[in-house]
Amino acid sequence: MLRALPPELSGGVATPHGTLIFRGLCSPDQIFHRGISGTGGQVSWSPDPRDLLDAHFRLTDFDRETLWRSCRGEDVLLYPDLGPLLRPGRFAVLGPRSTHTETYDRATPLDLPRRTSLREYAHLTYDLLLEETRRWTGLGRVGILLSGGVDSATVLAALTDHGVDVTAYHMGTDDPSADESAYARQVCRHLDVPLVTIDRVADDEDYFATVRDLPHPFNHVWLRTLEHLADRIAADGVRVLASGLEGDMLFGPLSYGLHDVRAADVPPYEKWRMLRGLLGTRWELSRLLRSARPSYSLYADPEALAETELGSDFLVPHPDAAPESYDPDFAPQEHTLNLALWRPRGIHLVKPLGGRSLRCLAARLPDAYRLIPHAGRTIDKPVLRLAAAHRLPPDVWRHYGRTWLGSPDETWCLRHPDALARVLGAPDARLTALGVVDPRRLAEVLADPRALRRNAENLICSAMVELFLRDLDGNLEGRVRPVRATHDRR
Repeated sequence: MLRALPPELSGGVATPHGTLIFRGLCSPDQIFHRGISGTGGQVSWSPDPRDLLDAHFRLTDFDRETLWRSCRGEDVLLYPDLGPLLRPGRFAVLGPRSTHTETYDRATPLDLPRRTSLREYAHLTYDLLLEETRRWTGLGRVGILLSGGVDSATVLAALTDHGVDVTAYHMGTDDPSADESAYARQVCRHLDVPLVTIDRVADDEDYFATVRDLPHPFNHVWLRTLEHLADRIAADGVRVLASGLEGDMLFGPLSYGLHDVRAADVPPYEKWRMLRGLLGTRWELSRLLRSARPSYSLYADPEALAETELGSDFLVPHPDAAPESYDPDFAPQEHTLNLALWRPRGIHLVKPLGGRSLRCLAARLPDAYRLIPHAGRTIDKPVLRLAAAHRLPPDVWRHYGRTWLGSPDETWCLRHPDALARVLGAPDARLTALGVVDPRRLAEVLADPRALRRNAENLICSAMVELFLRDLDGNLEGRVRPVRATHDRR
């Protein structure tokens, strides 16, 4: 029965004989559940983890290292004592003494001929995307979040090929280093699609005075702008909102090295070009040689990670903490937006690039085709770029690495250190009381423009965690929210 449901669907079923929760293969929704011990025989589950807190929960029950990771922008589950995360295509049977999980759906790699070429993968990708977007025809106006990158532009091209009445929504910025509006305008002009640009909320000190009631810390400076965007989309009568989400995960490099090229199932002439191109990239020869081992990735090299690590000088150090791990199955930002912004306004966010057929294609895609070394550069998602090459302006599908998306964050922090001090340095700051933020280090960072710039992103992430803790603490004082669904196994 679960296999017959749409792969985007997640949910739960409670019966007198048991409780079952499931997550579809393409679903962004995480279903959380409480452990059985100490619940008096009850099984509790909900898409909102706040629903599963009991009356005795306090902020001191949060794990300090987990809070520290959230302040650094890592995608972690803050809440303690919840069951393991439910993976896509899995279901769990919640019993009185144990939880039994099984897989009911998986992305089976497509059966393709050996040495399928890059261009053949690209053509097949666009054909499958057309099939995936066909379902949105005849449903009235459809919206799309258009960034200026190739992922959302490719989805928009497929929608217009079906004649869908689509409106593009772009979040603008006045920071020239991060402005991608020119690419969004080019795409919409080329495809004859109306474009609505929502400018970033005024750069004032009240940025953090935004609507709360979020199930996870939303570690991003765009929250207020997204609220305005959601209001505009709802006012326009748009109920289905497409995006280019999943493009990075399915078609981009999660790991990459010489081994991936040498052992790739690709035509010999392409393999030779890629091997030759690797020698002209920024990676040193010593790293390239180490990446000939299957266990080594150029993206996981400690030296490479140190080059891009964000500053967290104001946090209490955790020298024994394990390196950051990436979990593609848990995206708290997306989960938060679905629960707090899109669905309360009647908007259904869809991710055509994450459809079942495209997941099966990505499962077959050689890692060597997730990144192409060319002319001294490393070009990510080459399959998606070629898939859209016949439908998009060359400046768009060739656009690579020209914008500095973190620039607005740094500029805001440089202009408003006092706003950060009011949130993170307040006398009643929860992160300070929990031993996560060092107030002396924080004062030093806020007083040094160079340190502010280096720590900007993690300062904003930490401020969002602090606001989340304050909001949750206020709810706990008045009693926790009622549990969404329980099943008494007594």
